Amino acid sequence: MLYDARTSSPVWSPPQASASPKPPREGTGKRFFARYGVAIAAVAAVTAIRLALAPLLGEHSPFLIFTLAVMAAAWYGGLRAALFAMVLAAFSSTFFILRPQFELELSTEVVRAQLALFLFTGGGLSYLTDSLHRARNRAEAAERKMHASEEWLRVTLRSIGDGVIATDEVGLVCFMNPSAEKLTGWKAADAIGRPLHKVFHVVGEADREPMEDPVAKVLRDGSVVGLANHTLLVARDGREYPITDSGAPILDDAGRIRGVVLVFQDGTTEREAARRLAASEEEFREAFERAGVGEAQVDLATGRFLRVNHMLCEITGCTADELANMTFPELTHPDNRAADWARFQAIVRGECAMFDSDTRYVRKDGREIRVRVTATILRSEDGEPQRAMVVFQDVTERAEAEEALQQRKALLRAVTDATSDLIYAKDVAGRLTLANPSTLQLLGRTEEEAIGRRDVEFAPQAEQGRRIAELDRSVLSTGREVTDEEEFGPPGAVRTYLTTKAPLRDASGAVVGLVGVSRDITARKQSEDEVRRLAAELERRVDERTQALSEANAELEAFSYTIAHDLRAPVRNMHSLADALLEDYAEELPAEARDYTQRIVGAAVRMDNLIKDLLAYARLAREAIRLEPLDLGSVLTDVLGQMRPEIHERGAEVTVAWPLGRAVAHRTTLGQVVTNLLGNAIKFVQADKKPVAHVYAEDRGDRVRLWVEDNGIGVDPEHRERIFRVFERLHAQEAYPGTGIGLAIVRKGAERMGGSCGVEPNPAGGSRFWIELPKQEGV
Repeated sequence: MLYDARTSSPVWSPPQASASPKPPREGTGKRFFARYGVAIAAVAAVTAIRLALAPLLGEHSPFLIFTLAVMAAAWYGGLRAALFAMVLAAFSSTFFILRPQFELELSTEVVRAQLALFLFTGGGLSYLTDSLHRARNRAEAAERKMHASEEWLRVTLRSIGDGVIATDEVGLVCFMNPSAEKLTGWKAADAIGRPLHKVFHVVGEADREPMEDPVAKVLRDGSVVGLANHTLLVARDGREYPITDSGAPILDDAGRIRGVVLVFQDGTTEREAARRLAASEEEFREAFERAGVGEAQVDLATGRFLRVNHMLCEITGCTADELANMTFPELTHPDNRAADWARFQAIVRGECAMFDSDTRYVRKDGREIRVRVTATILRSEDGEPQRAMVVFQDVTERAEAEEALQQRKALLRAVTDATSDLIYAKDVAGRLTLANPSTLQLLGRTEEEAIGRRDVEFAPQAEQGRRIAELDRSVLSTGREVTDEEEFGPPGAVRTYLTTKAPLRDASGAVVGLVGVSRDITARKQSEDEVRRLAAELERRVDERTQALSEANAELEAFSYTIAHDLRAPVRNMHSLADALLEDYAEELPAEARDYTQRIVGAAVRMDNLIKDLLAYARLAREAIRLEPLDLGSVLTDVLGQMRPEIHERGAEVTVAWPLGRAVAHRTTLGQVVTNLLGNAIKFVQADKKPVAHVYAEDRGDRVRLWVEDNGIGVDPEHRERIFRVFERLHAQEAYPGTGIGLAIVRKGAERMGGSCGVEPNPAGGSRFWIELPKQEGV
């Protein structure tokens, strides 16, 4: 048995073999028959052999050979079986071998002496043989016990998770378990007999210096030693393991050191666990300090703050030092303090699992805030409460928002309740989730009866329910607002509703239902029908009047054309005769007569111009024109060519911003319109000014506007519409001659070409006349 020097207790003790059971009593069981059967068989066998040798031996030494049977019985069956065999041998020898045969008679003194010697010798041999057999059995049992102990020790040491190395008294390795092999990288077969420092190579983690051989220290001091912290085991393949170990002397029963046992373990897992624990603690500290809510650890008995984070200081307006001298009930509003403290003590006593309160706090600056406070109890491993972890969240804005939301909900409810329109909401299955009183009145149901049901359950006519459901599906599937007219009501009392339905979406944008507003437009529909009937009647009457007016206008235009045409003949004759009179008799006529004649010529010219303008206006209104895409620049070039003498005569300056683009128009009509505009631009100018006109085009989407700017006398705002009427003049004939029809022709021509015209003041002085024409046919 080996002892640990640290405690004087056994380091190893072999397992105790159970005591061999005592043999069963002879005369019972199968073993009894086997033992005594061997004795009988041995005697019978020897008897047969002796009878076979009788011709050679006669009666000489009749008992000697039976010692073999006695020894065999003693070896197998023990002392009692040997004695039984000895008695049985004496009987067999006397009965079968000695004469007279088959009689139990000892005929001579010699035979009796031989029998006595046989019995004495056989008893001694029986005892000796039995003793040898027992000694051999005890030796075998001891050997088996030792082998079992060695095997138990070997298995035990191999099964230990720690590395175990044993050395002899000089420090040579004599044993290594598999864990030691794995950590050192040495196989036991290679390590046995080597010095420990060759196999167990340890260095300091910081300085990489070799550590003192622990076995040498144990052998020197005779005491238990352990390695210092941060020790690395360098394996045979160069890998390194942080280890912890201890070495102890192996003592025999006399207390002598027989070697050293070294126990060590891989500290990697323990080191990693410590690192993770430190990291976890650091993460907790960081999370505690950087949390977006206030956090504190609080003493259970007093409520005093033990530890607070930065956010709690922000919420309360207090510094960490100030909070360290306060209890968390002190922050609570006086009206809530007692109730909150009582609820906190309830969780301390274990009456509830968690403290959760939405309460009022008073900041250091006196401002009242709303704070949600939650607290849980931190307990020890045995379940004893240690301290409380309290979380503070400033919910002032949320509380105010919720209050405002409730107010808005109340306002919305008041509005929906007061309106006569139907306001309702449905889920994606078409079930009502909201209905205002007007809706409930139409359905003839209470809110409890209506909510959760579909329209088809209320519709007086199946087609009405189907139509409403179809409109709902359109909104829910497309996610778009829909406005339509719906009918609802029993036959003969159907009412029409103008309905707008829009999708309801959740925070992610998914459609979760719809909201609808329906207004009863039955009366309006009836009014609209009446208006349409009256409008149709009015349109019929207007068509009739328009037709009559068109016919009257046509007759008037024909009459005007006829009058104008018929008037030109006498006017031309009057003009011709007056010209002839002046040419032939001018010198003979008195001065007064010549003046009268000249006046007649001027009046005839004015009358002829007026008649021509009237004819042009009538022709423009009466004749059919064909519109086509035109180059405005080409039209203007023709007009400038025709007006060159007049422009030259007046000393005017005309500029053009090329190009002018294209428009759909009638070439002749457009030329006449542009001619009139340019003619007015160089005519209606103060006498002391040089006439200046500028022409340019402006793109206006599907139309083009042609501008003619001048530096003339301008047009007052009140006359801008008037000047486009027939025979409208703003100045006397003597100041600015004209017929008063030119701008009327401009308007009529623009309208016949599908355009419009107008005038605006020129910022530089004068006027800016314009006509606007479509760019494409059909516009």
